[in-house]
Amino acid sequence: MNHNPENSQQAVALIKFFTKKEHYLAFKNGSALFRPPHFYRKHDDKGRGDRSESCLGYWDKGLGDEMPNLVIDGSPIGNMDAQSILIYPAHEQQDSWLQSWSVMGPHNRFEYSLERMLQEFGTYFVVLPATKIRAYAKLLAEASCSKVRFGLVQYSDEPLKRSLTVKDSDFCYQKEFRFFVGECPKDEVQEKTLHLKGLSKMLLEASSLQLKSPSGETRWCSLGHPRVAIDGGACVTKATS
Repeated sequence: MNHNPENSQQAVALIKFFTKKEHYLAFKNGSALFRPPHFYRKHDDKGRGDRSESCLGYWDKGLGDEMPNLVIDGSPIGNMDAQSILIYPAHEQQDSWLQSWSVMGPHNRFEYSLERMLQEFGTYFVVLPATKIRAYAKLLAEASCSKVRFGLVQYSDEPLKRSLTVKDSDFCYQKEFRFFVGECPKDEVQEKTLHLKGLSKMLLEASSLQLKSPSGETRWCSLGHPRVAIDGGACVTKATS
């Protein structure tokens, strides 16, 4: 993974969205939720759900899936009795609890994803300056007593490249950046909540968000409101109180 996020895509900051105000407030108070990839494989919400999350494929009869016909070295594998099938890369035997953010930068076109992000992930958000990413990861390591990794998600149209750090190209608008805590089994369903001391001091006090593209177009929104306004302006990215 990329462990130099301050230079990745010239990141200015990371942003994390919340659907409910209480979850937003809980995070600001230091309660950080991490979920296993299997949560997202079984999730149907647009933008969040991904049957190929950290795997090559997942099928579940309980979710209405038709079981695939599996063949290895020319020989079919019987799976008629299987309730679910999970296929994952041989080099990735374990998953990790993960937390997703998005990268905001002057050249990654996140401003054009803003409205969709508000619709799919919620209208409450927190902003973490890129210069605080390592400090945030240190807080996670101290609270979890586990190894912490972080970096940009890559996107590909090739199904065989799916992993913890590679997603389908359909998700590229999310400009995702992930923090991983520890390791968990591929079928783990229990989430993990970490209590982080001093987190609020790392976050920007942002009640509105203003994103300005190189063309001079400005898109902005306010905390808790779904609408995105568009006007003109200079090329900067900032959060305002």
